[in-house]
Parts: sequence; C-alpha cells; structure tokens
Amino acid sequence: MIQIDNPVQLAEDLCKLGLDACHEIVFGPRGYQEGLDVGSDFFPLWELTLPDNRDALARLDFAAIKARRAQDWSVAPPLRLSCAR
Repeated sequence: MIQIDNPVQLAEDLCKLGLDACHEIVFGPRGYQEGLDVGSDFFPLWELTLPDNRDALARLDFAAIKARRAQDWSVAPPLRLSCAR
C-alpha cells in the first residue's frame, strides 16, 4: 500500500522502484501545492488522495490518474476540495 503522508519518502520509494520521481512544491493559482513530479508531470497531493485515484495510485499508474483530469485541470484543488478543509 502506498503511503502519501510523507511525500519526500514516497518520491524516494518510487525512485527505488525505477520511476523518475521527486518531491516538489509548486506555486499555483491559489498558493503553493505540494506533490510529486513523476516523469514530466506534476501530481499534487490533493489529486493523489482523491478516492477515485486510490486504485491507480496503488498500481503506480500515474497515466491513469492523469487521464482522469478534466480538460480545465489546474494544479490548484477544485474549490469544493479547498473549502472542505
């Protein structure tokens, strides 16, 4: 099972599994977002923790997570997620 409570360790673990991954913090439309760079794509933690992405993350299928993104996807969490905190 993938643990995302420590994204730095997660990036290191993914590298050990042969993936090109690193921990990253990027600036988005509503502030800074912590997440992972996998290959040339950024995956914010809010996206990785979505229930709909749980199975894909367990399979390390980042392409499937990316494929679920809406056409207007942004690094910032959707407003319904950011207001729930």
